[in-house]
Amino acid sequence: MTLIEIGVALCVAGLMLAVAIPALSAVTRAQLRQKSGQLAGAIRSMYGAAAIAGHTCRLVLDLDANDYWSECAKTNVRLDREGERSQNGARVATREEELQQEAQREGMNEEEKEKLVLAQKSAFAASPDVPKTELGSSVKFTDVWVQHQQDRYSSGKAFVYFWSSGLTEETAIHLAQGDDVFSLIVAPLTGRVKVVGDRVDAPGQRR
Repeated sequence: MTLIEIGVALCVAGLMLAVAIPALSAVTRAQLRQKSGQLAGAIRSMYGAAAIAGHTCRLVLDLDANDYWSECAKTNVRLDREGERSQNGARVATREEELQQEAQREGMNEEEKEKLVLAQKSAFAASPDVPKTELGSSVKFTDVWVQHQQDRYSSGKAFVYFWSSGLTEETAIHLAQGDDVFSLIVAPLTGRVKVVGDRVDAPGQRR
């Protein structure tokens, strides 16, 4: 091959690469956009389901497994005013949850038994409203902030609560695929979800 032929071949290869990279980026953002829209729909679905059922429900976001699902309690549940405890960007289990995990062990005193009974009455169980849904191998949770949390979580589980009164929590969920990030911002009074093709925080989020 002559130098001219090699030069032409390189030019053609460069043009093909220039066309392929934006196309690949568009496909990547389409997948991220699809998963963001799917999660937004799940949030809207839970908002309506809690109001119809007349009890408290929540959307469980598993940041380690990159999936989510719905749970509901038999009654209306109130959250602790002090919010959840967190450590190293992850939620710390409550005392009631620890009691449930230790329910089989012997030696529980009467006070612990009473707390366990109350915790079981308000315990959440998986509901069919939103079945377990995986984000896939390429789309990931980066972090989640919910109104009752003191900090944003980047691992473990986060819960978005929905009450029968037609209220939910202000929430910021960030999904990423490669360098692309989408934000889902939940309005607490209406349950509407704003999907933004960039990283943004909720208006009331602590810095």
